[in-house]
Amino acid sequence: MSNYNDKYDDYADNEVHTPRRRRRSSERLSEKSSERQVGNKERQRRKKRKRRMSPAKKFLTIVLAVLGVYIAALGIFTLAAYLSDDPNDKPLDILTSVVGGKVPERTNFVIMCTDEEGTRTDTIMVGCYNSVTNGIDIMSIPRDTLVSATAANFEIMQERNPSLGSNVMMVNSIHSYAGSEDGPEMLTEELANLLDISIDYYIRVDFDAFHYFIDSIGGVDFDVPRDMKYDDPTQDLHIDLEAGMQHLDGEKAEQLVRFRKDNYGGGYALGDIDRIQVQQDFFKALVKKAVSADTIKSNPQAYLTTLFKYVTTNAGIKDALKYISVVDKLDTDNINTYTLPGTTRNNRWIMDEEQTESIVYEVFKRPSEEILAEQEAETNGTAPTDSKSASIQVLNGGYTNGKASEVQDMLSEAGYNVADIGTYEGDKEEATRIYVNQNGLGEDLTEYFTNAKVIKDSSVTGDYDIVIVVGTDE
Repeated sequence: MSNYNDKYDDYADNEVHTPRRRRRSSERLSEKSSERQVGNKERQRRKKRKRRMSPAKKFLTIVLAVLGVYIAALGIFTLAAYLSDDPNDKPLDILTSVVGGKVPERTNFVIMCTDEEGTRTDTIMVGCYNSVTNGIDIMSIPRDTLVSATAANFEIMQERNPSLGSNVMMVNSIHSYAGSEDGPEMLTEELANLLDISIDYYIRVDFDAFHYFIDSIGGVDFDVPRDMKYDDPTQDLHIDLEAGMQHLDGEKAEQLVRFRKDNYGGGYALGDIDRIQVQQDFFKALVKKAVSADTIKSNPQAYLTTLFKYVTTNAGIKDALKYISVVDKLDTDNINTYTLPGTTRNNRWIMDEEQTESIVYEVFKRPSEEILAEQEAETNGTAPTDSKSASIQVLNGGYTNGKASEVQDMLSEAGYNVADIGTYEGDKEEATRIYVNQNGLGEDLTEYFTNAKVIKDSSVTGDYDIVIVVGTDE
């Protein structure tokens, strides 16, 4: 990821693919030019494509495939259970270990959600499931993040979009330029290149899938952070939510994750960055509901229907079977979220290379033994819980002037190291948010506030160990 920022110093506010100065001549856009040979990679992709099936044939193929796998699995399971002399062996574990194989230490994946047209990917999350810690880490990628597409992928995108003049583009445009069929794979490749990691699976969903699944599991309880009122007839989008704890069905959940501004010009101060935080919080609530045994037992067909009808993924039935046995092992309190670090420039998000490398190591590369040792230390009470040695920044996120200075005086008198104060430019919340860069910090600070919560997110803390955003309740 070296020299990432240098690539975009001269990037203008206009879309890089605007054809004005880079428009091809009429001769190059002629019929003869349009029939030229495509690149090697494009030909290879086309050779790999399967013939399109009729809906009936496709459905029959899926049914037969599922039936065949489960008949085979049933036979293998019966044999394995008969041969096993370990009374602690669970039938599901035997089945999935034999049919699906062993779950690796880390599984990296991409979740992408397409817009109403099914082209651009307005929600992008790169995640990691760690089977050693039984936790999930999620890094959200702002949709306006600038990326430099690889030469091979850019050749294909340019062939399909002749006016595309530069390989520098917003990350949510890649899927659109690549096309619906190749979009998920190409976006996954570019994200792997951006973060310098390998990615095992991609999952593409649209809002039909979003609605169906949430409705099928009975909705999700969620604390809506603010009143949300927005109408856009051109998109047939109407958002009307009140702040506070609510039971969200699929339609209301879509309103929540799509909200960015209101009818009066207000909204999230940081736009997509603040919206990402809400999406991450909702994702945690959704996962907790989706993996609970009661939810699965109440409507098991919802999961299969979502997988085979609404989701586009490179994960097969064997892959799905492999991960079934870990659902009940997942620690839903061990879901950590991050946002790709960066800054806004010319209305685009420019990744901070150094901070990104730090988070990527922590999430995708740090030895699991180190993570377990840290967690054990925290459990045994040996991890640092005293925040007085930490560097703290206090930001006023409320309506009362001078609140940050007041909190600084209070904490300094109590022996804490408040290195800086300022005004928070993001969305206001009632609760005071205590952002920390490692587990074990910040809990002792909650007693100084009326309503406070500790959030681990090193992309917010930056150069500090702790950043306190004072809430409106103080």
